[in-house]
Amino acid sequence: MQISFLQPVYGFSAPVASVYVNVSRDSEDADHAIRVRWGKIREELLDQGVDEASVAELAGVVGRDEGEPGPCGQVAFAAEGRVLWDTLVADPPQDYDVGVGALPNPMPYLRRRGQHVPYVLAVVDTTGADVHAVDARGVRHGRVVEGEDDLTHKPRGGAEHHKQMQRAVDERVKHNAKRIAEAMEELAVQGETERVVLAGETQVRTEIHDQLPTWVRERATEIESGSRAKSAHDSYLEPELRTVLRERADQQIRSVVERYQEGLGNEDRVAVGPRATVSALQRGQVETLLVDPDAFEGDSWLWIGPSPEQLAVTERELRDMGVAEPTAERAEAALLRAAVMTSAELVLVPQDRADLQDGVGALLRFDDPTMRT
Repeated sequence: MQISFLQPVYGFSAPVASVYVNVSRDSEDADHAIRVRWGKIREELLDQGVDEASVAELAGVVGRDEGEPGPCGQVAFAAEGRVLWDTLVADPPQDYDVGVGALPNPMPYLRRRGQHVPYVLAVVDTTGADVHAVDARGVRHGRVVEGEDDLTHKPRGGAEHHKQMQRAVDERVKHNAKRIAEAMEELAVQGETERVVLAGETQVRTEIHDQLPTWVRERATEIESGSRAKSAHDSYLEPELRTVLRERADQQIRSVVERYQEGLGNEDRVAVGPRATVSALQRGQVETLLVDPDAFEGDSWLWIGPSPEQLAVTERELRDMGVAEPTAERAEAALLRAAVMTSAELVLVPQDRADLQDGVGALLRFDDPTMRT
């Protein structure tokens, strides 16, 4: 999971507020329930020392109505009189959760989001496409591509006129396919988009697939469901799309776990447990941080300084690194900051999928025997 999109939430002085709230509008009294939740959240934030300016800014965004039907949650971080992050999620908490500390804590958000797979979906026919994308943050984007629809149906008859008309039809389909491929490329983000999915008319899917640039085509797959005549998220398309994304997420986890287990056997390019992983993060060695999403439900703390690489298992170790005023912070928040700011990826791995010591491990960019426990 790419988590570099979280970089803007760091670099602010404490206290930082982390708010997770149920903003579902699936009942008649939903607006009242959201106002009641916000009132309680506001009191807790002020009681825990969050400045009034930050609370006021949060009040302006929490519970905003974007017409999202069904269950819906909202995640927001704030500090120094600013909202640092604000997004909606499909899996809300039962009520709300509030955290205040030296750092924001995105782990509950990432846990709820799961092993998210950024993707582009195009539902196509000979005249155009409905293109949808979900980026690494979970933000949706969309575009409708309307091509030219004259001569896109091959005429009946024979002779040379028929052949000319047929060639014209084929050229028009290619032209429309090129426009759709360009729109898909624009919505795909190199280094982020992991799956490109084509649905709709078979002939057009094949033509578009051939016109995609190599880096997009390598991520492309076709599914049989979906039609522009129906909703892009009809009852047949959605399950097939979810299957494609779930298989990709499982493939990611399986690949990372295999590399990790192989590294354990060879004692090569892995960090095992919190101490070794923290040491690797200090050096910017971590390529992929592996975390059991249920490992930090209790009280687990690390010591941090102002810079992302300034984290340690003990206060003394951090003082020896030159940090004059170490701060105790929840382990998951400290690990995430270091991973985000050193461009490491994150994979949430249930304990039964890998031999993680105390719920933490890492794949390293380069090996260092002194890092091993």
